[in-house]
Amino acid sequence: MKTNDWKSLDEARVLLIGHDPKLQNSDTTAEYALFADYYFSPEQKCKAEKNKQNLARATFEQVLYITNNSIKPEQVYVTNLCNSNLPRAPQNKTVLIPEIKAREGIMNIKKIIEDNPTIEYIFPMSQQVNYWLQKLNFYQEVDDFIESSEPIENGINNIEPYYEAKKRRSFLTVCGNRYKVQNGEQTVIPILHVKNFPPKGRFIAYHECYEKIKQYFMDK
Repeated sequence: MKTNDWKSLDEARVLLIGHDPKLQNSDTTAEYALFADYYFSPEQKCKAEKNKQNLARATFEQVLYITNNSIKPEQVYVTNLCNSNLPRAPQNKTVLIPEIKAREGIMNIKKIIEDNPTIEYIFPMSQQVNYWLQKLNFYQEVDDFIESSEPIENGINNIEPYYEAKKRRSFLTVCGNRYKVQNGEQTVIPILHVKNFPPKGRFIAYHECYEKIKQYFMDK
């Protein structure tokens, strides 16, 4: 099963890019990226459905927070870098997105932008997603970030492949910064995956990155 993009209900101003279709600890595959449809659905009762709705709510709440409520949920278009099912990673590890799937995802992202010229901002979530978007020349490259975000060989060659960056904390060097799409006008702002929002615990260092994004939208 392939996950569908969630097309914004109004003219899109934001493109949110997730990782892949599956929940981390489940084989459930989303019909729409990040279960975005559940944000606009009635309150769910059963636990499994409620978990999907909570993920959807956190997804849109992250956008509302960093944009200082200047973007409405109806103006958010949601996709994943990879919308097809990938092999499950070992417990507590991150699914590895192969380069061929990342290239397919970028082609889809470019088509979304072409079809939705009102998109102003792109929020790619997670270190791996931003690694591929930079490495494959979708937006401005930061050489040190690309080098330190390369997947380690142990993860690539594992029986159950997984993504682990050479330097995990290198995402701090780009998270919250503003970049431009190559040959485009859209502003790209890397952010954490929704499961790590709001920043706390080992992600608390990203709080400053988020305040920087929020201040940018407050000043606009």
